[in-house]
Amino acid sequence: MYRLVSLLLASLYLARALPVQLDDVTNVCDLQYNYCPRDPGCSTYTMSVHNVQVRDLNTNTDIKISNVTVGSTFALTVTGKTTMTQVPVSGSYRLYALTGGNVGTGLLTDALTLGANGSFTMQVQFNVAANNFGSSRDLFEVGLDVFQKASGSDEGMCVQIESTEYVKEAQAKSSPAFDLLCKDDGDGHFEKLENPVAMPVFDVTGATCGPPPPPPGCALDWYYCPRDPGCKTYTMSVETTEFDTHDSKGYKAGDKVTLIVKGTTSLTAIPPSGSYRIYALSGHNEGSGVLSDVMALSAGSFTVTVPFTLSSESFSGTDFEFGLDVFQGASGSDEGMCIEVANPSYVAEVKAKPTPPFVTYCKDEGHGHFVSTLPSGTPEVVKPVKCVL
Repeated sequence: MYRLVSLLLASLYLARALPVQLDDVTNVCDLQYNYCPRDPGCSTYTMSVHNVQVRDLNTNTDIKISNVTVGSTFALTVTGKTTMTQVPVSGSYRLYALTGGNVGTGLLTDALTLGANGSFTMQVQFNVAANNFGSSRDLFEVGLDVFQKASGSDEGMCVQIESTEYVKEAQAKSSPAFDLLCKDDGDGHFEKLENPVAMPVFDVTGATCGPPPPPPGCALDWYYCPRDPGCKTYTMSVETTEFDTHDSKGYKAGDKVTLIVKGTTSLTAIPPSGSYRIYALSGHNEGSGVLSDVMALSAGSFTVTVPFTLSSESFSGTDFEFGLDVFQGASGSDEGMCIEVANPSYVAEVKAKPTPPFVTYCKDEGHGHFVSTLPSGTPEVVKPVKCVL
């Protein structure tokens, strides 16, 4: 959605860069993001988006996008990789609404920060307007367009943040097509495609509004494998983990369970020599197989669905834990992803121990991109598992 509106008119809706903090995580539910559909300017993009956070500053609790009040202040944080080596002094950005018109504009130097290893962080605020919504409150969209030169020229990036219902409607329409005209290499390089492809869409994660708490007997968490030196070759960024127990009372040794892991990846094909292993709390394997039998890829997203039988070796007293390790090369080499699933008792124990530390040796930047944080590592981020009985 490529729109040129004069900077003079846009200045009537001045957006505010800063003072968003990186720890201001998303608290708005039912949002997704993608590059601007059918944007011919994508050939000049220099910013690969890896993550988007959206925070409603008018509430301290998680809120559905359909319940957001017009006039509320949204803080947007966009991170990723870029080929820029300095912020263009003539650069600008614009925020536009679903039904047309700008809801904000500003100087790029006020909003964009360049970091190490080609990373960038862009932070802006704007007031939600009535024209950010469509015919119903379930339809929401705001676009962020970045220009590297004066007068809104030389597009550096354009991304849309939308409600899930808006995305469903856009995908269902045959015209205009919900397509992407360029290939994102993930590092700020974009290649114009001869033929458009279906638009990859990603979840804005971090907020929980609808799902009920885990059922009794099945409260579980997941996190990346602690102190895993192989994380530097990870290519799979986990977003959600589901554990289907097929047991109305929870889970126990002998249950035939299913682990479903979804996220984004830098893989474009399933490695033919890839494999996976399920290991128990004891350290022994309780399942393994060929990766192509359990993995599916679609437009930069992956789903790994692993059925296996829980062994008694995943239990120890009040503790429960098992891990999933994915390998991209033959003979269990070239690690692609490793996570552990554990109950709160086990997580509390490992967190409380001073040694070994409960840390990960890599930072997940999204879309299957991981950066080493050795030698000290970074604290593990523990997230809830969706448990289905």
